[in-house]
Amino acid sequence: MRSGHRPRGLRFSEVAILALLPAVNPSALADGCNLPSSPDAAGIHARRTEFNEAIAARRIEAIADVLADDVVLVTGTDSDVIAGREAQLETWRDDFRNARRAVYVRSPDCIRVFNVTPIALEYGRWRGEREGAPENFATGRYTAKWRRIDGKWRLEAELFATEACAGDFCPDAVSPPD
Repeated sequence: MRSGHRPRGLRFSEVAILALLPAVNPSALADGCNLPSSPDAAGIHARRTEFNEAIAARRIEAIADVLADDVVLVTGTDSDVIAGREAQLETWRDDFRNARRAVYVRSPDCIRVFNVTPIALEYGRWRGEREGAPENFATGRYTAKWRRIDGKWRLEAELFATEACAGDFCPDAVSPPD
């Protein structure tokens, strides 16, 4: 995702999602983890695969189909907030036009479905690397919240944390204060 994108005004529900996602404990998420043993978890896993394939193939319509209207994404390194389907699609369009574009893959470790609403949490690993230049990469962990809307599982929120990077994916070194 491009750096420097700033959020539009966030609604209370978006702020609540952002506040709750970092509190997800990976070991607690693994309890009751169904990847993809239930039909709903299998459906979410299939949607994640569609999303990954759409990113690689630059298929903006397929990306749009996975996103909820009010989807929120928090980037891994600089914690930029990209709020709303249209804002995220514009970010992807910018990325697709970039000659040095990155391809991002999310790999779920766990999908836990809650039938209350129905909603689900996904936890896993992500990696982004420059096309044709795998030495330029960033990788880490993510948490995603899904909701079944009109019979389809759609992404409502994704939160990324960067654990490692190399090449031009690494932030500039910060000079110590004088």
